[in-house]
Formats: sequence, C-alpha cells, structure tokens
Amino acid sequence: MNRRFMACALAGAVITVLFAGCIPDKPEGRIFCTGRLPKLYPDYTGIVIPPNIAPLNFTIMEKGSRFHVSLRTPGGRSYQISSKQPEIMIPAKAWQSLLESGGKRQIQIDVFTCDKGVWEKYRTFTDTVAAEPVDPYLVYRKINICVKWMNMGIFQRNTGTFTEKPLVSSSDLPRACMNCHSFRCGNPEEMIVQLRSGDLGTPMLIGWTDGRKGRMSAVDTKTFFTSGKAGFTAWHPAAGIVVFSVNSFGMLYHTAAQEVGDVFDQSSDLALYRTDSGSIERIDSTARPDRLETMPEWSPDGRYLYFCSAPCVAQESYDSVRCDIMRISYDRSTGAWGRPDAVLTAERAGGSCTQPRISPDGRFMLVTHSRYSDFPIHQARSHLCMVALGSGAISVIDSTGNFNDAWHCWSRNGRWIVFSSKRMDRRFTRPFFSYVSENGTVHKPFVMPQYDPAYYQSCILSYNIPEFITGPVTGMPGKFVGAAHLKNHKAGGTASASAPSGQHPAGDAE
Repeated sequence: MNRRFMACALAGAVITVLFAGCIPDKPEGRIFCTGRLPKLYPDYTGIVIPPNIAPLNFTIMEKGSRFHVSLRTPGGRSYQISSKQPEIMIPAKAWQSLLESGGKRQIQIDVFTCDKGVWEKYRTFTDTVAAEPVDPYLVYRKINICVKWMNMGIFQRNTGTFTEKPLVSSSDLPRACMNCHSFRCGNPEEMIVQLRSGDLGTPMLIGWTDGRKGRMSAVDTKTFFTSGKAGFTAWHPAAGIVVFSVNSFGMLYHTAAQEVGDVFDQSSDLALYRTDSGSIERIDSTARPDRLETMPEWSPDGRYLYFCSAPCVAQESYDSVRCDIMRISYDRSTGAWGRPDAVLTAERAGGSCTQPRISPDGRFMLVTHSRYSDFPIHQARSHLCMVALGSGAISVIDSTGNFNDAWHCWSRNGRWIVFSSKRMDRRFTRPFFSYVSENGTVHKPFVMPQYDPAYYQSCILSYNIPEFITGPVTGMPGKFVGAAHLKNHKAGGTASASAPSGQHPAGDAE
C-alpha cells in the first residue's frame, strides 16, 4: 500500500514538473478573468503620478509560478514584462517612454498570473500621468524607533531615480540627534539642521551656498528667554529672518496601545533669529507663559506667520492638549508684529490641529488633525486636513483608517504634497506622495518608489520630515561636522533691524 502510494506520488510529481516546463512565459490560449484588481505591494493602482517619477516597481501578491504585466498608453506605446518571480522591475528607459507618451496621459496596466497551468487576468487599472512635475529632490530623516537615537541620518533622494545620498548621519556625528531640518522655499542652497548632543551642545546649524562653496554656521540659540534647544523652524520667504520654536519635550509611555510612545510638551515659545546680525529676539505678541506656541510657518508672501497654540497643562493631563492654528501679521519694512488671530480652532475642528503648511498660491492650508497633542507623529489616528483659507471649508484626507499621517510639505508648484505615514504596517513611517487638483482635492496617496519593491518590508528605519527641494544639496555635506564642533558662536537677545535676504552671520565653517 505504501509502495503504491509512493509510486503514484512520484509519477504525479514528474507529470507536474513536465507540465510546468511547458507553461508559456506569456498569457495565451484560454485565460480566466477574475474581475477584481490584483493585490500589489506597494499599491500603485488608480493613482495620479508625476511625469518625472522613478519607475513604480511592485510585487504581485497573488499565487502563481508565472507572472506577466502589460503596460500601455492610449498613444500606442507599450511594454511587456514576463517573469517567474512576482517582483516586477520596470526598466528606466521603458518607464520614461510611457510617461512621455502623447495624447491622453494615462498608463493602463494589466496583470496576469499563472498557477497550475491556468492563466488568470485581473481587472485593468489605469494610472494617470499629471502634467505638473513633482520637485526633483526630497530630503528626509531616517531614524530608528528605539529610545536612544543611535542610528539616524538626513538623506536626499532624487525623485526621478532611485539615487539616495546622505547629507549628515550618525557616522559623522556619533551620539548626536539631528532633527527638524528645513529649507527656505525649497531652496537647496539654504538649509537648517538642529543638533542635540551631549558633547557638542544644541546648536542650530545654518548652511548656505556661496557660489559653489558651501558654508555653515553653528548658532547658539540660548538666551535669557530661551533654553537653547531650537525646534521647528520657518524661514521668511524674502527677509533674512528665521522664526523657531523652543520646546521642552518629554516622552511618555503607555502600557497598552497601538502607539506605546507619546510626547508631552511642557512649555514652548517662539523666537526670531536675524541672519545678518546673529541676534535672537522674543516675539512679544506670542510670548504667553500660559500657552504653548510652536510649529511656525510663514505665508508665501511673508505677511503672516502661522503657528500652533494650546493652553499649558500639567503632565497628567497630557491628553487634553488641543492646538488652535493662529496667525500674526508681520510688517517687513518696520519689523512690527500684529496681534494673533485664530484661523482654525480646536473646538471647530473637533481635535488638535498642528503643522500648518500653506500652499504656494496661498489658497489652502494643510494641517495634521489628531485627538490631542502638539506632537502628532505618535497619534495613531492622526490624519491630514485641507483647509480652504478663503471659505474656511475643511476636508479630511483618507479618514477611513488609522494611518498616522503627519510631517507634510507642498511642492513648489502646489500640485503635490508629501507626508509621512504609517499606513503600510502601522509601525514605521514612510514618505507618501499625493496629487492636489486645482480645487484642493487630494488624490489617492502612493508611497515613494524603491528599486526593490519589497524594500519597505525589511526597512526598520522610519522616515520623517520629508521636505521637497528644487535641486540637490551641494557643497554643504561635510560642512555640518565642522560647524557642529565650533565653540565660539554666540547669539544675543537684543532687537535689531530687519535683515535683508541673502545675508548670513560671520564665523562660518568652510
């Protein structure tokens, strides 16, 4: 009995192997249509994509021993990929040809799988190619999610290729935390990085490019009214001033929750740094000891400073912190500030509103909404909201899931946003792009493509603070280290005249 069973099994295996060897590489003959979309990782179905994005390589998450993908455009261009592996890798030249196809700017994609000699076809999906490009580079921090920040770096990525380069990392500055990088209007030649180090202190590193030569200054932000730990920064679009927050963050931990960590801001205030004189000033109109003031953001015309404001509470009431979005006028000619006005209150929004980012045309404000907190990256249910500044209308983006969306940024043409989200695995933040229509409608997000489509499944570093820039950062990498070690930088707390654009403090590291 056992011998007969083994003989039958062996014969069956031989027939299966022979039959498998006869399976064609491409779908042919009778093909079964499933009528549903294929399961892909990452999900690139039905999205709007830039005309200058890297190939959207993906893995077919369907059972099979053969895989085939057909990509075609209404203009007649097409490309076929056949593989014995579920990973679909699209050559750069073929992908660019599809993106540049004339007529309707669409790519229609058919996915086929073959299992046990039977070919199946999934429902065709279409990705639309937008007319407007995304900014050519993205800068972000990659960081581990343990308590001690031992492995991190700030990187720049070419959005049209898979090229990634470090700007500064833990190998350059061991045991230092590099955070809250920012640029003036997406200009790669003007950059700020905050530093936290037991050895080097807490300088604000300001870099700029003078011709082809990168320069860097380490600014000591400690004054009689600031602790010295600068946080979030906002460059004025025209004047030589930077507004920054001074926060006193502390970590809290929950015994059971989707997000076991939480951040409590004990106190925060805003200050202004003048690049020509190196002086630091208090902004009296926002200096309220009973309120948290944080996350500054300039309007594109430089006439208003937006920021978050919430009542100060005791640590045991951490979950009652709810931020309003405020703004205050600024007169560049006189340096005078107006009085704060509420743009969006927590009461009206039904939760805490943080990270105001204004569209380049000044029509929309993108904010992060969460149940509480002025640090929403640890809020499992945080999501993005689009606010029309003219009408005040609020629209929620992707409100159906607990995605933890935050750290958003606009492209310079106002047609793309990038943000960090944990929607792939609920644990690690990844950079997602979305197209924004003329009327402010935000389309289905898609994750930044990687050469290896399974990359995010094995990457244990989180991406945060993704910032679009208009070109590569050059000249400054390597200068961060020299500037961080400078000890002779001081900043005063006295007022000075408004500084013109393009002037920077003396004592730079070359």
